Amino acid sequence: MESLTRREHWDAVHASERVEAATPRVRVGSHRFKRWFKGLLGPRFLEYMSSYDDHQIWEGIYRRYMPQPGASVVEIGSAPGEHLVKLSETFGLVPYGIEYSEEGVLVNRSLFAARGLDPDHVVALDFFSDECLSRYRDHFDVVVSRGFIEHFKDPGSVVDRHLELLKPGGLLVVTIPNLRGVNGALTRLFHPELIPMHNLEIMSKVPFFELFDTTKVRPLVCAYVGTFNFYLFNVKEGSRLLPLLRGCMKAQTLLNVAFRVFLGDLGAENRFTSPQLIFAGVKR
Repeated sequence: MESLTRREHWDAVHASERVEAATPRVRVGSHRFKRWFKGLLGPRFLEYMSSYDDHQIWEGIYRRYMPQPGASVVEIGSAPGEHLVKLSETFGLVPYGIEYSEEGVLVNRSLFAARGLDPDHVVALDFFSDECLSRYRDHFDVVVSRGFIEHFKDPGSVVDRHLELLKPGGLLVVTIPNLRGVNGALTRLFHPELIPMHNLEIMSKVPFFELFDTTKVRPLVCAYVGTFNFYLFNVKEGSRLLPLLRGCMKAQTLLNVAFRVFLGDLGAENRFTSPQLIFAGVKR
């Protein structure tokens, strides 16, 4: 399978995650003030401050379609593993990860061990290998990938491999970023080197939906998610734009609150500014 992104890129990404996770955080007075201030705001307001598109996915889609506790879920390209941990803690699912980056495997296993999950459930395999298919064909109740299929020239074949690991009647969930419209312009501003690593052609609703063969999977949801999110973007190490992006990310907190207050659970999703697209369906 021809990839638009080299393994070395993911090793570097996950190595930085592992270093960050291992770096102790010194608690000083400002941290005590932050804890006091968060307590003053209360849990409801803090929840409003969190990612608006994540709220729509977790409360609007996952809560509706995820299976009963005890079902198995695998994430393709799972590092650093936080998404799987949350799926386990929120819905009682048994999490597995398939990850081909050595650094990614290390950081994911470390997180699983720290959160009381079996680190051996993080499998060091090439998702496209014959070994992966022979071990896990029709194996999982839920197959998830996030920001994965858009790194390949033939994403339709990547989707088909997802389905091969899913039990009949199981749930498929695939999300990709939307790097078109305003998001594309901002990506080219902050980190233009990322553009060639992504298949931009599938980042609108119709071509995205066409990746999913409806003779193999029954669609439940295919939609843009969220209204806008500065956390979609990043910069190269040492970039002079880092302070600007950090300021934008702080402003995102206020945007999240505004979206929740004025838009409720159904935001202003559109192809120009929504940060993600999502497909959910049931394997036939």
